[in-house]
Amino acid sequence: MAVSGGDGLSKLSDGVLGHILSFLPAKEAARAEVLSSRWRHTFAAVHTVSLVEPDGPVVDYEELGRYSPRNYYDGPPVHTVPRGLFSCAALRSLLIGPCLLAPPAAISLPSLETLLLAHVSDPGSDVQRLISGCPRLADLTLEACDTVTALSVAGLRRLALRCCHHLDTVAVDASELQAFEYRGAVPNNSYLVAHGGSLKTVAYCKIDICCEEVTSSSELAKLNAFLHLFAGAKHLHLESARLGSGLDNTNAFATLPVFPTLRHLELRGCLPDDNTAIFAALTRLLERAPNLEALSLVFHPEPLDDGNDARLTYYKEEIYDRHLLRYNRHSVLAVPTGGGAMVPSCLRSHVREINLVHYQGGTAQRTLAMFLLRNAPAIRELGGELAMGPLWIQEELVREIEGWVMNKSAIVNFG
Repeated sequence: MAVSGGDGLSKLSDGVLGHILSFLPAKEAARAEVLSSRWRHTFAAVHTVSLVEPDGPVVDYEELGRYSPRNYYDGPPVHTVPRGLFSCAALRSLLIGPCLLAPPAAISLPSLETLLLAHVSDPGSDVQRLISGCPRLADLTLEACDTVTALSVAGLRRLALRCCHHLDTVAVDASELQAFEYRGAVPNNSYLVAHGGSLKTVAYCKIDICCEEVTSSSELAKLNAFLHLFAGAKHLHLESARLGSGLDNTNAFATLPVFPTLRHLELRGCLPDDNTAIFAALTRLLERAPNLEALSLVFHPEPLDDGNDARLTYYKEEIYDRHLLRYNRHSVLAVPTGGGAMVPSCLRSHVREINLVHYQGGTAQRTLAMFLLRNAPAIRELGGELAMGPLWIQEELVREIEGWVMNKSAIVNFG
């Protein structure tokens, strides 16, 4: 817009122009340099740059479970990061991947606070140099960086390591770390080395064991040791192929840690109808979270009857035709006897919120929901989502769930 016969936008400072350009895709922001000589250096003032490739096919991956759009990328990097980006003093957020870094000898990103590297194939030493060249870095995410075998980080408030399958050791200064995310196989006991503080001060912890279900005692023992590192978490998110996988193994988890400060527990995984071990697994975990206030269960869908995995089905009309609900009104809902039937103390007195997400109405899911809701007198809010399917089945499932809620004044909200 012209102001007094001139270009008012060009009269703004570089900092303001950089802030405006930060809302554009990186390619479009860089093109602004050709507008005029005034704009030639404005890209250096941009504070947010994303060089992440566009996502793959659009699907409702919340409904379909563990699908991740980036899983579709399987090829060599097609771009190289501009060398000038590694000395951009104004840059605060940088998202890269899949790209070649090819960083210069000198890296100086004094203002960078957030860094995401996905499918970066440069040598691990270059990745480490980039991280070390960001003295104010607070939020770091590495995703599918297979060349990285060792990592050393300091000053972070959040660290996420996803599918970096060759990463063997991570040395982290835990003095300021508040959130940690991990996705991959069960890590070795030497995987995470903390200095400058204890990992028990981490408030948010997400662990996603993304391979096949872990069954060996040695692997489960390593998972138990990994959980011990985050015994001070307030929010714990555990994801595995099967809901609560392995937690019922009393030998491997003989010393399952106590989580005295845990307030919100989220478990994700598949719960087939023949799985009765979930009761022992869940009650053992809840007994070790005496002050738990919120429990969320996210049920991954089971493979469809014809062998196709619902998580890889692209067409929603096919999902509606073969819907994911597994409701049988004639099923007998009986909680297994023995240790699995014990009611944890936190459920009786502290749990105020329960969420059931992607609830499909199978016998095991209904039995688990009945057990929880009939033993949670302090509940104030019940929420969740039903899997797709006929409306009459969804309505019948909601009525059944509402009948199990002990506190009839609790807010029930199912989508």
